[in-house]
Amino acid sequence: MDRIALTLAVVLAVYAALAGLAWLQRLIGERTGARKQGMALNLLRRAGPPVAGGLIVLVAGAVLRLAGHVPLGGLLVAGGLAFGFHRGLVDVRQADARFVGIRVLLALGLGLAILWQAGVI
Repeated sequence: MDRIALTLAVVLAVYAALAGLAWLQRLIGERTGARKQGMALNLLRRAGPPVAGGLIVLVAGAVLRLAGHVPLGGLLVAGGLAFGFHRGLVDVRQADARFVGIRVLLALGLGLAILWQAGVI
């Protein structure tokens, strides 16, 4: 179960990084400061709770010495960031099927390459 959670966490983290770069490019391209603040607030509103939950799982698991807390916490953090950035791109109409498909394929390829190089798979 830990291997599955770790694999999903790495793939989601790579997707979050790719979507985050696209979101940041869109944020930099915005002209009005109010629009930039709104985009950042929406990102915090969407990604904040799962990321905070993942950090709580990581800290509580380390304090209580629980087994398997790292993949689960990593999955929550990576999934929260991926969800937040993806929904942020949907808001600014930058998440059509063509771009999302390319991001998903790149995330799968890079994530599995990282896991293969690390010896996980």
